[in-house]
Amino acid sequence: MTSDTVKCQFCNKDDSEDVGQPIWVGCEVCDRWIHLICIPIQYVSPKMEDIAELLKLKERNVAYFKCQHHGKESDPILKLKGTPTKTTDAVTKKRNGLRDKRPIDYIALNEGDDKRLKHEHPHMQAFLLCFEKWRVSKTITSKELESDFRTVKIPLKVSDPANSGMYVVSANELGLVDSKDVSKLNVEYLTQIMGGDCPVDVMDVQTQLNEKWNLSQWNKYYSHTAPASRDRIRNVISLEVSHVQCFEDGIRRPNAVIRNDLVDIVWNFGRTETEMQRPKVTKYILMSVGNAYTDFHLDFAGTSVYYNVISGSKKFIFFPPTPYNLQRYTKWCDDDNQNLIFLGDLLQDGIAMEVKEGDLLMIPCGYLHAVFTPEDSFIVGGNFLTLRDIETQLNVVEIEQQTRVPKKFTFPQFEHVMGKTCEWLLDSGQIGAVTSQDIEKLSSYLSSPKIKYRPNNYHSKKELVAELKKHIKGSD
Repeated sequence: MTSDTVKCQFCNKDDSEDVGQPIWVGCEVCDRWIHLICIPIQYVSPKMEDIAELLKLKERNVAYFKCQHHGKESDPILKLKGTPTKTTDAVTKKRNGLRDKRPIDYIALNEGDDKRLKHEHPHMQAFLLCFEKWRVSKTITSKELESDFRTVKIPLKVSDPANSGMYVVSANELGLVDSKDVSKLNVEYLTQIMGGDCPVDVMDVQTQLNEKWNLSQWNKYYSHTAPASRDRIRNVISLEVSHVQCFEDGIRRPNAVIRNDLVDIVWNFGRTETEMQRPKVTKYILMSVGNAYTDFHLDFAGTSVYYNVISGSKKFIFFPPTPYNLQRYTKWCDDDNQNLIFLGDLLQDGIAMEVKEGDLLMIPCGYLHAVFTPEDSFIVGGNFLTLRDIETQLNVVEIEQQTRVPKKFTFPQFEHVMGKTCEWLLDSGQIGAVTSQDIEKLSSYLSSPKIKYRPNNYHSKKELVAELKKHIKGSD
């Protein structure tokens, strides 16, 4: 699931306007992204004679990039491999946001040698073995989920989803079909609702990279192409639809989610007329064809997730956000051979679950997970921050920074949400709802000079942090 578009700092065009698949380079110091071809050749090291040389560059040629805000004498500097550098390779291609890695096209590597890879990710067998090792059946009632939400710390299926408040409108209710039989939402109906020109990020399972399609293309591939005729295995995991009119009431989140969504709690607190748009992460539609696979990842900012299967099925392997597991994950993200390593064999305390049509799954904060799709599936889900998980969410944000996740794939306006949370805790008398460790973590996060938050009810960020620190146990 992703957030806003990335805009080139030179040509000012965002990635939705890209023609073909241009190479992007990310600044090593900040979160700015730039088309490689937009960089003036005088700022490239070693020197180039003309732009034709720049156009020939591949991702593998880039060592690192600093944008004009950080380079020598405010000039952007692009260093190519083979030149001295103190930093590691830059992330140079927009990815699905799950992690930073060197792509391997397993089909291309094995074409003519192992054609089954066209319809199966190489980690598939390792995944299935790992799934059986950790397979369990853990459930919770809707009533228990609401009453005990703060103590729920493992992935659980809701045993009575009809009582949870979760609701997804049918095609009949939207007037898309005349039949009296209930027709569930699917890709065909979604295309009618949102329009065939609606852009979607489509992940290629073999490379785990995104391509730009539109819904008409996706519908033709998903709904009108036989599985054996599909050229590659693909899925869509980042189509956010909360802004679509018929889904404002046509998709209702579980009651436990609505009551505990931190953005819902704090967003309108001390709201001003110049307030930025609320983060759009609450309602996603995920569409995967059979044999789709998403490798291990953390949802942005470690957000909790609700996951309602409209059709099809999914298999999940989860690992808790223990220091050991997070350390192994971070190391794996930085490994040059990441694509060849099945992370599930290196982690501890797994939980594996299968969800089928009608199931409602709740995934708590910070759980590492990989997902396999046994059959074509259509899912409605969403992400949410919680007061329960302040410390873990901030720990995951630190990991995102360490592994250089592009801003496009981080929780939108996260700094703003954390700042508002701090003001809400102090000014609404709710400071007792969080632990001293949470307060210390929030204070440390806001104190960073990289965090640009302007409080509504305090003269400065410094004053807000100072007030927060008064509530840390043991502070004078």
